[in-house]
Amino acid sequence: MRLIGRQRELSVLWDQYQRAATGQLRVVLLAGEPGIGKTTLLDALAARASADGAAVLRGGAFEAEGMPPYLPFLEALGQYIRAAPLDLLRAQTSTWAPALAAIFPELGLRLGEIPQQYPLPAEQARLRLFEAIAAFLAAITGPRPGLLIFDDQQWADPASLEVLCYVAGRQPSARLLVVVAYREGEAEQNGALQRAVAELTRLRVSQSITAGSLTAGEIAELAARALGAPLDPSAIHRLFAQSEGNPFFAEELLGVWNEAEALVRLPGEDEAFRLDLPAAPSLPPGIAAAIRQRLSRLAPETVTLLQGAAIIGRTFDVAVLATVMGQEPESVEAWLREAVRARLLRVEPSGAVAFSHDKIRECLYDEVTPVRRQRLHGFIGRALETDAVTPTARAGARRLTDLAYHFTRSGDRERGTGYARQAAEQALRAFAPHEAVAHYETALALIEPQDPRRGELLLGLGGAAILAGSEQQATVALAAARDWFREAGDTLATARASYRLGQAWWRLEELVPAREGFETALALARQQPGADLVRVLVELSSLLGVSLNEYQQSVAYSREALDLARRLDQPRLLAPASRTLGNLLVRSNDLAGGVSLLEEALAEAVAAGDLVEEAECHACLTVAYFWRGELHHCRETLERRAAIAARVHDLYQLRHVYSWQALCHAMQGRLAESEQALAREQTIVERLASPEPLAYLRLARGGLAFQRGEYGEAASWFDQALAGFRAIGPSTVVWYLGFSALVQAMQGQVATARAAMDELENLLASVPVGTMPAAEPLAFLAQTALVLGDRERLTRYASLLPRYEGQFHDFLIDRLLGEVETLDENWPAAERHLTTAETAARRADLIWELPRVLEARAALLLARDSRKQLARAVALLEEAGRLFERQANSREAERLRGRLRLLAEPTPPPRPAGLSPREFEVLSLVAAGKSNREIAETLFISESTVAHHLTSIYTKAGVDNRAGAVAFAIRHGLT
Repeated sequence: MRLIGRQRELSVLWDQYQRAATGQLRVVLLAGEPGIGKTTLLDALAARASADGAAVLRGGAFEAEGMPPYLPFLEALGQYIRAAPLDLLRAQTSTWAPALAAIFPELGLRLGEIPQQYPLPAEQARLRLFEAIAAFLAAITGPRPGLLIFDDQQWADPASLEVLCYVAGRQPSARLLVVVAYREGEAEQNGALQRAVAELTRLRVSQSITAGSLTAGEIAELAARALGAPLDPSAIHRLFAQSEGNPFFAEELLGVWNEAEALVRLPGEDEAFRLDLPAAPSLPPGIAAAIRQRLSRLAPETVTLLQGAAIIGRTFDVAVLATVMGQEPESVEAWLREAVRARLLRVEPSGAVAFSHDKIRECLYDEVTPVRRQRLHGFIGRALETDAVTPTARAGARRLTDLAYHFTRSGDRERGTGYARQAAEQALRAFAPHEAVAHYETALALIEPQDPRRGELLLGLGGAAILAGSEQQATVALAAARDWFREAGDTLATARASYRLGQAWWRLEELVPAREGFETALALARQQPGADLVRVLVELSSLLGVSLNEYQQSVAYSREALDLARRLDQPRLLAPASRTLGNLLVRSNDLAGGVSLLEEALAEAVAAGDLVEEAECHACLTVAYFWRGELHHCRETLERRAAIAARVHDLYQLRHVYSWQALCHAMQGRLAESEQALAREQTIVERLASPEPLAYLRLARGGLAFQRGEYGEAASWFDQALAGFRAIGPSTVVWYLGFSALVQAMQGQVATARAAMDELENLLASVPVGTMPAAEPLAFLAQTALVLGDRERLTRYASLLPRYEGQFHDFLIDRLLGEVETLDENWPAAERHLTTAETAARRADLIWELPRVLEARAALLLARDSRKQLARAVALLEEAGRLFERQANSREAERLRGRLRLLAEPTPPPRPAGLSPREFEVLSLVAAGKSNREIAETLFISESTVAHHLTSIYTKAGVDNRAGAVAFAIRHGLT
């Protein structure tokens, strides 16, 4: 049957199908209001694609808590699995069969016994499943194009949408068109769908279209087809106006008119129908009312059966319905034929029956009284428990979900609890934590407070909530589980609950309760040393060292964990234990020893196939390579970590990846790539409960603004970031307060900058001397003191900086030491440090730091012998200026041009009265009539520093004031 209207939409869909057929996976997001004809459009597309030889797969979702995870894929691929030739199916599933069997029980029925999958951590097992689905779809569409249709996705579950995004990202060359249809206006209620649309847009594989109303001419064609003859113009006008171009409404209105005998056939050669206006009833407002009016035309026996079917679900089996209603299947089939003829139902190729529109099922469900609805849910649950269920009934996860759903609503608390728990465990095995959380909550709501199952259910809920990224919910559940097990005297279970509770609190950056959780778990786990003890020691030592800067105890715990892991000889324990100790050694400033151990841990994780641990090793190596100034290695590890985190679909693993990428891109002068990474990170941190990733993102945004010389904007971002870090605690603030101090100094806010420096110095007093948490603030303190010309502070910092010689902490330590040595006129040491710094900056393409190094080298040359080294100094300053311009930092570039203009003036006479190079510059500018502020801006120092130099000049020149200094300058030819 020819499609009425929709030629534009069908043309877009077919164009996307043809693009997909060439090996470019495409996704079309099809929106439209209920009844607008999305399903009819999809039917037409499916028929055309099938005629083209495509593999057509269809699935959907429905609005019910009993919907199992992955339902669209279960329907689409389940149908294929049941129908595909056995040899072809075996070849297409290949090595992926064990992973696929986790959610597709049909596969085991077709292929026979499938080998069990080797136990994997939840994140990796989910990755394996996602990879298996992607590979299966690629195999199906290898020899021919594929069309995958998902309808009613306004109700899609998060797991299905995550798989869809994974397939789109990992199979860009698959010959596959995916059409995601959903109700316009209802998508906003599904946060997972909104995130999926954003991700598909980012991947640049999607196109959005909206199915709008039909035109008056198209409504006329629809009526002519339905009636067998056309309507006259006045009737068309009435039909179009009342239906508003909605084909569902138009068909319903025609049915109402026809039944009321309001359509009168006109005589003549071109027979047509006119509308008898007085006899023509209007359609009730709303699609639900229209459906109720259609149902009123059916036999009561048919409506009763349809109500029972609506309780079962969108798709149902006649045998199940017959059992539920206490009738013979043949009788039920007979009554349902009326509903099929009325286009309320359709028969699926599998033999199951489905409602033609989910709005029809919704309306029928609402018509059933609560008491009868509860009774029917019980009948359905018991029917699904029997062996009499036909092969087309739902199996596996779907059957468990249905059983939990129906028994819960039937009032059978015992059965509801049992099946809800099984459904939760099955959802976790299927790596659908959001659905598992819902099932655990259902089970807990059904049991009595003292039920012996409560502890395990709470523990399960807490673990599922962590996997689902709902850490606040996890802390509540796990604290209750810990208390429950403690009261019951179950030591190991209390340890497990305390351990998971510590993890949940740490993810929220609540460090005190996280520590309490781990320490409680440690005391209990020591009673039976084993794998649990290794895991607790790893987490506790990481918390103490990484978040609380307590290195002595953390290193001791991590060594204990590594020793025990080696004795247990379990590869999956050895890698995290090695990684933890390596990371703590790095942070203790043993970079060589720590990196070596981290690289060993990475090799162990790769050998064990532990992708999550591999990502953690890359995270630690990223920081270590950064501190060694090896930004190329740093970027490589970041890219590998991002790739793994994206594959395992774990947002928590991605919490810092793109902020770090943004900073590394910026430091190497790739500003556009930096902005893109920040935009990508924003979409991730918005979905995390922890405040720390958002604070770090704001810090990165401030760093990029600082690099461009936009100091006011940078200060604003740093203030926002610090507010987040302060909420976590001083052990976090110490890492980042230096950013604020420096940017205030750069803006000439001397008092504010010094106040921040004072606070930072106080925080440093609680940090172990010589460790990495001291290096970062020290580097910023030294840079800020250089900007302020604060020699007293510089002297204090200079004694501490040599511990970090050769390292990079947003600034090259050797450059800072070189500038201090230049001020102290220790020329050989200054030359050595600055040469080392320039080599490091050029090797790592540190466009952020290199201009500062070059300016420091120019200052050294001019201080040692400005006459002989002038040309070389000018060349260095010119290169530094070009590098600032490459960073879009016109402010710093202009400052250097000012310095170059000064140097271009005639060579000044020898410095009189033992004036230092900087004092000589200040006196020359005083003689030129410059104010202290103008001198500060020209020389890029603070006004207080200018005043300090003037005091020294007065003493050396033997004068009392500015006028005397000018006279002194004139006598010595400085004007």
